[in-house]
Amino acid sequence: MTNVNGSSPQRIFFGSTDAAVGVSTGFGICLIAGWLVWAVDAWLRLPLHLPGWRGLIVMAILVAARGVTGLPWAATAAVCSAAVIGFAAGDIGPHGVLIYLVPGLIIDAFGLLGPAWRNSAWRIGLSAGVANAAKFISVLAFGAGFHGVGTLLPLSSHFVFGLAGGALAAVVLMRAHRN
Repeated sequence: MTNVNGSSPQRIFFGSTDAAVGVSTGFGICLIAGWLVWAVDAWLRLPLHLPGWRGLIVMAILVAARGVTGLPWAATAAVCSAAVIGFAAGDIGPHGVLIYLVPGLIIDAFGLLGPAWRNSAWRIGLSAGVANAAKFISVLAFGAGFHGVGTLLPLSSHFVFGLAGGALAAVVLMRAHRN
């Protein structure tokens, strides 16, 4: 099924040569997504005692930014704007910028693997899970470790929450593109 422009919705989802929106609109969407990512990280504090649970929301936002814009660099642009906002607000230091950038770069890198990765909710979720787990690893690399828990539980928890958030956002966007 094609749309008015003659493009298939599956081709424009999650980045391809046919972007769903223009560059300036896509940049605006990425700025809003970046602000949301920063707001979730900075303000959302619930005592759930589950490491990585915010990745459910953050990875969904990043996948949605990439899926809505159809631009191959959208997740990276969103986390760049989140890092700039966090740095300007004084919430993060220079190492925090990398903690934001790593997930966006990973999601965009997986999206470049081809249409099979861009059009499968499971594979998109897998890329978001890997991205959220990499965020945890980058937090460990900068010395903000999890005391008394070990690393296997937080790492797997980050992966599962990222997978769930990314897959959920992909499913919602794929259903929206069908209609």
